[in-house]
Amino acid sequence: MAAPDFATLFDFETQLEDAATTFLATASGLPESSVFSTLDQDEFTVPRVEVMVEINEGIDPPVKRSTVSDVEEYLNYAATISIRVVTDALQDGTQAVHRAMRGAIRGEMMQNGNNWTTTPSLLPFYSVQYQRPMGTSYEIDGDLAVSTLTYDIRFAIKNDAWPA
Repeated sequence: MAAPDFATLFDFETQLEDAATTFLATASGLPESSVFSTLDQDEFTVPRVEVMVEINEGIDPPVKRSTVSDVEEYLNYAATISIRVVTDALQDGTQAVHRAMRGAIRGEMMQNGNNWTTTPSLLPFYSVQYQRPMGTSYEIDGDLAVSTLTYDIRFAIKNDAWPA
């Protein structure tokens, strides 16, 4: 599927975050209105899941866009995805809720990238080729319990994603 324009194709963060919020809403048991990407956090609800993608380097070598093009581009990229599980530390039973959500998120992310491709429409322009857990941090921030799960992912622009 071709992207409508280059701005959409190269907005990796939005595309990856939107896909992740969709499948993580199901995994966490939260409504999609409680799963947020980095620029969609107008309301602060608890419990919540936050997804942030940071693009790292383009992976060498640059290659031809497709078999019909001589234009070489970086088609493969590395990225870091951070997933924050946020619950109310003062609410009774929050430890169990927090631990269950964290475990469900981790379980969904243990699929070695398959969660990105189960529904092809989630990522029409990219394919996730690799996913590796990088670690988890935990903190109490005021009244909030926050676990941050971090993953290294590698993805590629699909051959048919280039705008006409």
